[in-house]
Amino acid sequence: MNLKKLRKTEKKTQKEMASILNVAESTYNGYEKEINEPNIETLIKLADYYNVSLDYLVGREFTNDVAYLTQSQKNLIKIISKFDDLSCLKAEAYLEGMLDGKEEAKRNYDRFNVGV
Repeated sequence: MNLKKLRKTEKKTQKEMASILNVAESTYNGYEKEINEPNIETLIKLADYYNVSLDYLVGREFTNDVAYLTQSQKNLIKIISKFDDLSCLKAEAYLEGMLDGKEEAKRNYDRFNVGV
């Protein structure tokens, strides 16, 4: 499971997460060490808290989450998964701008090209 990584990203302690889930700290520690397995209700709480899918939470491949997408959308995900953070920000700004029109897309994209 990806619990430790998610917890550290949120800057939470095991004690805090145990409190959020209403379980003993030792129980939560067992979840992270994969000694104990959380029940489905706890998994749902964790997924909701971290805003991730259950598949991600339990370490399944991301591709399982994209079955409902068109092939074009899947191809786009494959491309952007190779981007660094700055390229992702540029792409996000451009794509959001596309929803508002071509000029807005260009302005959003140009924001990240100043001084490059």
